[in-house]
Amino acid sequence: MTFVTSTNVYAASGQNKYTASGKMSAILSVGQTGDSSSVTINVLGLPANAIITKLEVNTGSLTYQGGVLTNYLTISSSNGRSEQIASNGAANKTLTTSRFLASSANGTYTLSFNSTCMGGAIVNGNVLDIGTKTYSKPYIVIYWDDTL
Repeated sequence: MTFVTSTNVYAASGQNKYTASGKMSAILSVGQTGDSSSVTINVLGLPANAIITKLEVNTGSLTYQGGVLTNYLTISSSNGRSEQIASNGAANKTLTTSRFLASSANGTYTLSFNSTCMGGAIVNGNVLDIGTKTYSKPYIVIYWDDTL
């Protein structure tokens, strides 16, 4: 006697948006270059074998005082990948990274930016020797697949 059973296996792919709850901020003296504070984004709940097929980073909304030039955005993950992405500093600018392709999608991602203060803020008619820049609620969009 032979018994035959069948199993349906469904492969999945998709895209998920994950938003940071905090802000990336830099306060710099005129002429100074430095890194902002960082935000952390936890990506959980995707299939265990989900890998990244595309990763986008959005800087979020922007506030600033003075002239602070964004040089690049840095994204790193608990999976050992990191990339510096050139940025023009615009608000809600979507940047695409390639160094995360085929890496595990679940993990912790950290975002920050590097900038240079070109001119101080003007407060009550006085030019200060510091400038600030803050991106609020940056987010990542992970395109993933668990069949590769």
